[in-house]
Amino acid sequence: MPSDASPEAIRAAYRRLAREHHPDRAVAGDGRMPTINEAYRVLNDPARRAVYDAGLRARRMSGSARGPAAPAQERTAEPEPQPYPTPARPYAPTRVPWRTLLAAGTLAIVGVVVLSQFTEPAEPPGPDGILHVGDCVALLANTDAREVECSGEDDLVVRAFIPFDATCPGLTEPHRDRQGMGVACIDVRR
Repeated sequence: MPSDASPEAIRAAYRRLAREHHPDRAVAGDGRMPTINEAYRVLNDPARRAVYDAGLRARRMSGSARGPAAPAQERTAEPEPQPYPTPARPYAPTRVPWRTLLAAGTLAIVGVVVLSQFTEPAEPPGPDGILHVGDCVALLANTDAREVECSGEDDLVVRAFIPFDATCPGLTEPHRDRQGMGVACIDVRR
């Protein structure tokens, strides 16, 4: 194909070659289809084609400067452009570096375990306003329970948290949660 071939001529040549050498039509798959696809990819893109043409001109210039003059009939024939070489395995699956991932994971786990040995435990969080079993509470004027910071032996502690229609177990008395989420069963020690 001439170096000044139009995009239509390149497309027509590609389609003709693809019909001839397609693995579904060629006898025993001649293996030329990846080369044909790569050639079309290069020649169809103006930037890649310019790079390819420049390389082709450079090869012609270096070949004519070194060797003897070619016969007249050979000089007039335009050499067929060769596409960039395709990789040996163009459709190889991506390899995952399992050993590296395993080593990095093991190192991360060891690092977390070692760092956890040298850190101090965090202080318990303060009251968040939501009653849970084990929280210290103060009784408001309307007998609703409100979470407070635990201070010592005389704290009122929530032993159970139940729905409104249930009864408190054992020696606990019911007090409605200040937020209306349920009933807090508080120890009767007073």
